[in-house]
Amino acid sequence: MAGMPRLSTVAAPAQAPAFPSDTSFAQTRAVADTPTTARIRERGRILLGYRQTAVPFSYVDANDQPMGLAWALCQRVVTSLQQEMAMPELRITPVRVIEQMRGPLVKGDAIDIDCAPSTVTTSRGQQVAFSLPYYAANVRLMVRKGTGVASIDDLRGLRLAVVQGTTAERLVRAQHARAGFQLLMARDYDEAFRMLRERRAQALALDDVLLEGLRATSKTPHAYRIVGAPLATQSESYALVLPKDDPAFKARVDAALAAIFRSGEMAQLQQQWFQAAIPPYGHRLAVEPSPETLTLWETGGHPDNAQEASAPSPESSTSGS
Repeated sequence: MAGMPRLSTVAAPAQAPAFPSDTSFAQTRAVADTPTTARIRERGRILLGYRQTAVPFSYVDANDQPMGLAWALCQRVVTSLQQEMAMPELRITPVRVIEQMRGPLVKGDAIDIDCAPSTVTTSRGQQVAFSLPYYAANVRLMVRKGTGVASIDDLRGLRLAVVQGTTAERLVRAQHARAGFQLLMARDYDEAFRMLRERRAQALALDDVLLEGLRATSKTPHAYRIVGAPLATQSESYALVLPKDDPAFKARVDAALAAIFRSGEMAQLQQQWFQAAIPPYGHRLAVEPSPETLTLWETGGHPDNAQEASAPSPESSTSGS
């Protein structure tokens, strides 16, 4: 059924560190289970959501296995949970998720963490919880070169593609009547980009870093350009999506992310996924972290500022995935 998760069990992350030989995982666990970790312990698996084409955050390789920056962060969170829960054999089950189903699947316990570029918003916060934010982005337009479109104001009478369920959709809908474009709804990033590639749409509205990913992984990356100013007055923040009403589980995830921020590993991951050749495509993304992103990493490493940094933005001023 469209929108329902596709499951495939894989082994625990290969990058999980070897535990000291004197560590006893049979001993009584020092940290009590939360509702989420109790479910994980009972099934012996953790369910991680991912996207098919959200390059470079969450996408699949040539063997249909998840990869990307957000997926890598989740692997490190799982490694931390393995240690805290005394479950070194805890296995991961990837669950493919489309944008419209992310909230219902987390709320329905069909996934434990959604490892994808998800924008922190007030309305989503009514259904799910968010981790510490790990990236900042802005919604912009991508067009084919030579179209003459330089901003959303140039789209009158033309077609604009957007992915259903993203906050980019809310932004462009707010300008629909004024700008006079025709709105084409796509199910996912791949379908939206296909609309632009096949000239069914003259522009695509999406987060700038995701647009860069789509362009870099296309067969003709130089045929497209990102134009115009951001469609919102402030950048959006990406976070991992977690079950609501389990603050103890959120605290564990946040602690694992904060350790990554403090160690400087986040900059290394950004270098790997944003500035090197993107596997399996081989194209370079060459995206530097923005000042807003660097601030998120710095703030995320300080618990006193974590609540302010991860507070959802109002719908009217938030954009993105």
